[in-house]
This record gives sequence, C-alpha cells and structure tokens, in this order.
Amino acid sequence: MVTFHSHRKLADNVYIEIAGVEYEDFAVGQIFEHRPGRTFTTEENRLHAMRSADLSTRHVDAVYNEKIYGGEQIIGETFILSVVTALTTKTFNKVVANLGWKNVRVPTPVRAGDTIYAESEILGKRESQSRPSQAVLHVKTRAVNQRGEEVCSFERRLLIYKRGLGPYEAAGY
Repeated sequence: MVTFHSHRKLADNVYIEIAGVEYEDFAVGQIFEHRPGRTFTTEENRLHAMRSADLSTRHVDAVYNEKIYGGEQIIGETFILSVVTALTTKTFNKVVANLGWKNVRVPTPVRAGDTIYAESEILGKRESQSRPSQAVLHVKTRAVNQRGEEVCSFERRLLIYKRGLGPYEAAGY
C-alpha cells in the first residue's frame, strides 16, 4: 500500500490533501523548508506599498531608487515579512493566532528580481493552559535569497489546534 504523508486516503485511489502538520507531530529541533520560494517584482512592491499606505520614496519612485540605491527596486521590509510569513502557512496551517513576534531582523536588502526561500525551526512546544483544544508552538523562521544571504529572520509563538480539533476535521481535511 502506498502512503502519502501529505494526503489522507478517502477511498481506493482517492486522496485528499492534509492541511498542515499536526501539533502532536512537531518536535523541538525539527527544521521545515517552506517551498516554493518567492520572487519579487518592482510593480508588486509598489502596489503593496500603496495598499499599505507606505508611500516612502524608495518604494514608489524608480528614478529616486536608481540614484540613491544604484539599481533595482528595494523591496519594503513589511512586504518581506508578510511574504516570509505566508511561505510558512502550508506547514503551520492550523494556526488559531500569532501570539507574539520577537527578534525580527532584515539584515540584507531584498531587490526586485530576488527570490527568497524560507525555513522554520521548532524551538519549543507546550499545551495551552487555558484552551484544552489548542497548543503553543515557538518557532524561528529565517529566509535567504538565491545567493544564500539571510534577508529576514524572526521568532514567533503560534496558537494552533491539536489533532482532530478545530474546524479542520469538520471541513474534511
């Protein structure tokens, strides 16, 4: 019999994708690579800046960017942070809430055309003291560009559902 860890068998030759890793299957020290990577463009950086009301010149003025930064558009740090977080959602799919972020760093500028890749390490896990159906994960996520340079890192605590609890079982995945 074939086993797919990413899918649950519904019937002979019929499988449904499983959303995320179960809390019970996480262990301190595990590292998860979040794929695929993400390539940034000048236009989407401008759109993100405008939608988030971050109208600083470096995000919306290509001529200024060329003169000051000497080349490709610098991607906004908040955009990078949101994309890196989004890259983790398939692994950490059963999140109820982000409980806190710390040690947020953006040490290397991301430029239009760069592709970033993310990975997360499980630093800790514990049962919730007030919510019996949920638990807390402590993770460190870092992202590197196509040259292997770290472009973002942060730690966060996530409140997640335990196996078989929350809306996922009722939804069929």
